[in-house]
Amino acid sequence: MADDEIWVDPDMRQAMARSAEIATEYGLAADRSKLTPEQARERMELDRKWWNEERPQMARIVDTTVPGPGRDVPVRLLYPRDGETLPVIVYLHGGGWVVGSLETHARSMHLLALASGCVVAAVDYALAPEMKFPGAIEETVAVIDFIAASGASWSVDPDRIALSGDSAGGNLAVGTELALRQRGTSPVKALGLVYGVFGDDFDTASYRAFGAGAWGLTTADMKGYFGHYLSGPADHDDPRAVPMKADVTGFPPCFLQSAGVDVLRDDSRLFYEKLRAAGVTVSHTEHAGITHGSMGQNRMVGKSRDLITGLGAQLAGALGE
Repeated sequence: MADDEIWVDPDMRQAMARSAEIATEYGLAADRSKLTPEQARERMELDRKWWNEERPQMARIVDTTVPGPGRDVPVRLLYPRDGETLPVIVYLHGGGWVVGSLETHARSMHLLALASGCVVAAVDYALAPEMKFPGAIEETVAVIDFIAASGASWSVDPDRIALSGDSAGGNLAVGTELALRQRGTSPVKALGLVYGVFGDDFDTASYRAFGAGAWGLTTADMKGYFGHYLSGPADHDDPRAVPMKADVTGFPPCFLQSAGVDVLRDDSRLFYEKLRAAGVTVSHTEHAGITHGSMGQNRMVGKSRDLITGLGAQLAGALGE
C-alpha cells in the first residue's frame, strides 16, 4: 500500500509534525534502531514530555508500593474524586516491554480516571531485558492480589477490578489474566485493551502496510522488543506471552480499541475474532486514520480523546460505575 493511499486523520498529521519538531528541539536522531534499552528509555521520556503537560486535575494522587515476587512494585493511584470507595482499573503502560513509565503515559491515565470515574492504579512494572518474561506479569499479579485482599486500604472496591493497558501493556493485561486463571479464579471483571500485542506474526496485512517506518512503530521495532522480552523460542509458545495462542474461554468482558494506521491493527482484529468465537462478551472499536501510540498524543488528536472516553465508559459500565 502506497503512502498516498493511506488516509491519515488531519489531527494525527499535525501531531506527527509536532513529534518531529520535538525530536528536532531535543536533537534526537530519526533512527532509533541503534539505541540501547537505556538510551531508548531516555529518548521516550523526552519524546513524551510535552505530550504529558497540562494534565487534568485529580482529586488525589498517591505513589505507593506493593510487595512483589522480587521487589516492592511501584504503583501510582489516581483518584478522580475523593471521599468514597471506587472501582479500580489496574493500568499497564505500553513501550514494547522495554521503555515507558508512569510519566510517559501520565496524561492518558488521568483522562481515563476522569472518563471512567474509577481509580486508576498504574503499575510501574519491571522492564526488559533486565526483567524477562514473565516477570512483569508476576508483578502485576501481585498488585491484583493486594487489591483483592486489601483494596479497602486504598479506598477501592476489591470486588470491582478491571485490568487495562496499551500496546505491550495490553499484552501484559491478557497475560496477567491468563496467569490468574491458571492459578485458580481471577477477580478481574473486565479487560480494556488498546492496540495490544496479541500475536507474533510479523507478516499480517497491517505489518506489511505500515511496518517500514513512515508511521511510527515498525516491524523491526517489534522484532527487537520481542527479542528483549522473551528468553528464547520456547517463550513464543507460552500463551501468556502470545495471547493468540491462548484458550480464552470464560474470559471477562473485553473491550478492544485499536488504531487504523498501525502494524498492530490486525492483532486487534484477529484477537477480537478469537474472543468472539470463544463466546466472550467483546467489542472492538477501530479508530481510522490514527497511528500506534496516538493515545498519548491526546493533547492534539481528537480521536485519541474519543478512544480514552470510550474505553472509560466501557470499563465503568462493566464495573457498575
